[in-house]
Amino acid sequence: METLKPLERVNIKKAAKILLKSKNTIVLTGAGISTESGIPDFRGENGIWEKYKPEIYGNIQSFLKDPSKFWKMAEEIAPNLFNALPNSGHLALAELEKMKLIKAIVTQNIDELHQKAGAVIVYEVHGNINRFSCLGCRASYTKQQILNKLKKEKGSTPQCDYCTAPLRPSVVLFGENLPNFEKFMSIDLAKKSEVMLIAGSSLTVAPICDLPVYTLKGGGKLIIVNDQPTFLDEKAEIVINNKTGTVLPLIVEEIKRIKIKREIESNQ
Repeated sequence: METLKPLERVNIKKAAKILLKSKNTIVLTGAGISTESGIPDFRGENGIWEKYKPEIYGNIQSFLKDPSKFWKMAEEIAPNLFNALPNSGHLALAELEKMKLIKAIVTQNIDELHQKAGAVIVYEVHGNINRFSCLGCRASYTKQQILNKLKKEKGSTPQCDYCTAPLRPSVVLFGENLPNFEKFMSIDLAKKSEVMLIAGSSLTVAPICDLPVYTLKGGGKLIIVNDQPTFLDEKAEIVINNKTGTVLPLIVEEIKRIKIKREIESNQ
């Protein structure tokens, strides 16, 4: 805990106790948990949307008119997204799931790093960059097939082998609605949760930024771990403004310590 302030150490212990006591905890994650895996933030300072304006490169209407702009951006960011590995924050959340201390992870990220870390119940509200589909016949394509196409047909827009229509990633572009199943499941989970652990989200992207509000309205508690302040910090039970890769493993360690202590005491 060398890099932590005294209050952060206290809050880690408090967070561990809250998570152990809760019977219904869910997690909401954002870009902050993945930047530590080398994936650049889309919205932050010097983020992807600073260089590639979303209304041109990430909008569904722009994509339908001219997919080549999106694929130009994709060729630059794809290596980081595709080669990234889970970090200690992802691994800590997967461990909490195995310990049955969290029921589900709702993520704004499209990188599939939670699943790679071993988490099972993950709701990807913004889609997944590892799956692709044809705008024409709806044929599906894997990440490897797309990489092969980009390598083989350098500088051109990937097209469907069957109907030659453009291919698109299974991610939510600007101007599109969130996938209904993931959206409504996330709202339902948020309404019923005793605790929502928010990890690496600045809570600025609608409508997902409203999920913690549902938890608060239902009488639930918020634990926020994010290196920047959020608009709900004042309403949260615990706020730790530090990196998720630092804090989340320490929360897991503290939970294990408490469990061992309780076991020893019960055997005495």
